[in-house]
Amino acid sequence: MIGAAIQRLYHALVPLSVRRKLRVSRYTASRRARATLWRQTGGRVAAGPFKSLRLAGDTPDDCYGAALLGSYECETHEWLERQFARGWNAVVNVGSDTGYYSTGTALRLPQATVYAFEMIDAKRAETARSAERNGVGSRVKALGLADPAALAALPVTEALVICDCEGYEAVVLDPAAVPWLARSAMLVELHDFAVPGATETVRSRFATTHDIAIVQQRPRDPAQWARLANISINAAKELSSELRPWGDLHVDGQWMLLTPRLSASADQGFDRVQSR
Repeated sequence: MIGAAIQRLYHALVPLSVRRKLRVSRYTASRRARATLWRQTGGRVAAGPFKSLRLAGDTPDDCYGAALLGSYECETHEWLERQFARGWNAVVNVGSDTGYYSTGTALRLPQATVYAFEMIDAKRAETARSAERNGVGSRVKALGLADPAALAALPVTEALVICDCEGYEAVVLDPAAVPWLARSAMLVELHDFAVPGATETVRSRFATTHDIAIVQQRPRDPAQWARLANISINAAKELSSELRPWGDLHVDGQWMLLTPRLSASADQGFDRVQSR
């Protein structure tokens, strides 16, 4: 009631022409860029390894700009392309959120079954919806909480693993409990700011079985993404920004890329930070 009264007073006191200008000012450059690219692509990813993936949202405001552009976590794209070329038959996505990686990998690996773990019910439903919208619903299994027992029970002998679980990687990525991890390629978002020591814990477990690289988030090149998506440089600059809030902080992304030495996917060409 109070809110409605304030709104009526606002409309009575502020001329329509002024209100329109205020609305335009609230329509930020980022929102304009998302809306423009959304109309151009029909809500599909414009570039990058998951180009043409139809996003789960129904409006531009439902989507993350970097995901729509395709620049999301571009530091990992080169490594991912090598894994797609290797042709994994199974993908395990720990922390699927709304299905960007689980659906994207299902599209890139048409022979693969994707096991998508997401503990939040609403997001797990979005994961399933994303897969259905992109025609891969039969191959993406939307599952609940991931733990070592759940991973060990999967009918796989090796897999491409994509893990983003806010520090829980130190628990779930344990080859002693999940033996097939020793033969798997893994992309792990790191969260030492949430769980101190998580990176070294994971690194030490796979030091003898994997080549390991640590990559840091770096500045985006708007001109590159403008060319790839056929948009303006200013729009690409707005869309490619990746702010990662954690409480009151914004942290840069950091990933561990683990390539198994005992698998055909081993890649000797990637610049590595070797495990100690």
